[in-house]
Amino acid sequence: MKGFFGQYSYSIIKMFVNQFAISIFGSVLAMATAASGNKTLTLVVSIFAIIFYLFLIYTMTWEIGAKDKISVDVGKKPYRPYIGLLMSLVANIPNFIIAIVYTIGYRDMAVAQWAGTMTFIARVASIFTEGMYLGFITAINVAGNPIQHYWWAYFVITIPAIITSWIAYFAGHKNFRIVAGFFNKKPDTANKK
Repeated sequence: MKGFFGQYSYSIIKMFVNQFAISIFGSVLAMATAASGNKTLTLVVSIFAIIFYLFLIYTMTWEIGAKDKISVDVGKKPYRPYIGLLMSLVANIPNFIIAIVYTIGYRDMAVAQWAGTMTFIARVASIFTEGMYLGFITAINVAGNPIQHYWWAYFVITIPAIITSWIAYFAGHKNFRIVAGFFNKKPDTANKK
């Protein structure tokens, strides 16, 4: 495990910094569109912020997987396809802490001041680390309440980044590009005269 942190700590910190930056961006967009009162616009802008965040995570983790393939091919490292998953789990520790704090306070937040304070702190902290999801969790309702009021929402919103990192590392290691067909097109020489 020491070798993992020694080798990937910079990438994990970079992953968290990207998350923080996109979170602020997503929070500002969500608050601006929420002020207009248009839930559809808030949802669309939030989905854009989420996709942009996942794209950044994907490209960064894909590159790490591609670089590790070289080391695996020459025998410097063993093949470990779960590295992207581990990196994302470590980078999402602040999100897990927020989810746990919210879950602890959720049950008693209506009757106990300490619980209300805990849930408030967790919600404010989530703006700084999970802001790209803010418009989504406020615009979508479950049983008449926005899903931001449910404890499980704070765990669920970590799943896309974790899965994206896992897939991206594996794809980078296999040198598989999802969008290669769109950008690497060669001109058709058969129709040229």
